[in-house]
Order: sequence, then C-alpha cells, then structure tokens
Amino acid sequence: MEMSGELSASSGHAGQSARRYPLLIILAHWLIAGGIAANLVTGWLLDDATELLDLHRSIGVLVLAFSALRLFCRFAYRKQMPDSVNEAGSLQYRVEKLAHTLLYAGMVLVPLLGWLKTNAAGHVLVLFDTVELPVLMERNRELSSLFGELHSVSAYLLAMLIGLHIAGGVAHVMMERRNVFKRMLPF
Repeated sequence: MEMSGELSASSGHAGQSARRYPLLIILAHWLIAGGIAANLVTGWLLDDATELLDLHRSIGVLVLAFSALRLFCRFAYRKQMPDSVNEAGSLQYRVEKLAHTLLYAGMVLVPLLGWLKTNAAGHVLVLFDTVELPVLMERNRELSSLFGELHSVSAYLLAMLIGLHIAGGVAHVMMERRNVFKRMLPF
C-alpha cells in the first residue's frame, strides 16, 4: 500500500507517468467546484431570497464556461494526465470512468437547462448585470416549466454525484492509504 499518494506502475494506463493533473485543469476543477457549491446554496435559498437569482444565473454561466474549458483541456492535455488509481478494466475503473462522464454531463447540463429555463420564461440571461447573453430559445411557458423541473432534478443528481466523487477519494485515502487528493491540489 502506498502512503505518499504516488501511483504504482501497475495501475491505470500504461505509459503515462504524470503524478498530478495539469495546472489549468486543477484551476478549472476548483473554480467549477466553488461555482457549483455556491449555486447549490443560492439555488436552495431562491424561494426565500429571489434577489439571489441574477447571481445564481451568472455563476451558472461561469460554471458552464469553466466546464467547457475543462473539457477542452481534458482532450488537449490527455497525454499529461495522471494514471487512474484503479486497475484498468476493473469494476472500480469502470465506475470511476462512468462517474467522471456523469459529472462532466452534469457540469454542462445543469447550467444549460437553467439558461434554457430563463429564456423560455421570457428573460434574457445577463452576466453579472453587464453582458446580455444570446437567447437560446423563444418564450414558451410549458418548456420553461419543464426546463425548470429538469434543472432542479439534475442539480440534485449532480450534488449526489459530487458527494459520491468525494466519498470515493476519501475511500482511497482511508482504505488504500492512497492520497488521491494531492493530484488535484494547486500547490
């Protein structure tokens, strides 16, 4: 068992030797994580504090933008990515890959559904009261309601996935003595 957080030669993809994620991916990860956390809190508070709606929307746009950046970097830096700590082909490896795919989908889908809901409700999305963003669809009350429901449900599912993602990292530390968190820290 490894105590240092280093990866063994038998884990993950052969031929890769990176121990940490590239800095741009690390920064995007933490900006997205902070944005999602802020929007989960503001989203829960919206019923009682509607003045947070513009902030909630703006943070959602930033999450979407940083998610697009992270996806781009994931492909651009694919040869510099650290190995998986799970054995390639194992059940844990497949679960890890599925979880990451679902996390990426949620990081894009949740804010996009919010944007569509805003437009379908007849509103223009304005980023921090300064820049009007393109209207993705015309006003449509039925779709606004549908997009609102889908936005809420997918946000809760994303929150649960994030909880499982963190629990997986904690399990690696506690059960395998493998500190996977060091790979995603900016320092």
